[in-house]
Amino acid sequence: MKDFKLDNEPKITSGFTTPDGYFDTFTDRISAKLTVHEPKVISIFSLRKTWYYAVAAILVLMLSIPLYTKYTTSQEIDAATLENYIAYQSNISEEVLVDLLEQEDLDKLKLELDLDDTAIEETLQTNPNLEQYLID
Repeated sequence: MKDFKLDNEPKITSGFTTPDGYFDTFTDRISAKLTVHEPKVISIFSLRKTWYYAVAAILVLMLSIPLYTKYTTSQEIDAATLENYIAYQSNISEEVLVDLLEQEDLDKLKLELDLDDTAIEETLQTNPNLEQYLID
């Protein structure tokens, strides 16, 4: 391989030239074109206020959720709605319902029918739909 020396090769010029004294006044011209801009000053205390507000909001939420759950009352379902729901659920058998009920609930369901024969006779005499009672 031949020795290659950069100094012996002809130089290629870029074609770009600068006027004489261009860089002597360059910084003065650029400084004159720039507008004077005051930096925005952010106070440290305003950042602290933001943190205080965030902590206060979290504390309020932490204290209000337990109080809300403690003092709110749930709406109880009325008996008719519950009966209709259970009646229309075809996959629930009577045995399953009895197994789920406690003895206290079963006692509430018992009906005490103290009907005299006279009360039954009066009902049958006053009711014009006697055939309905006989068919059922």
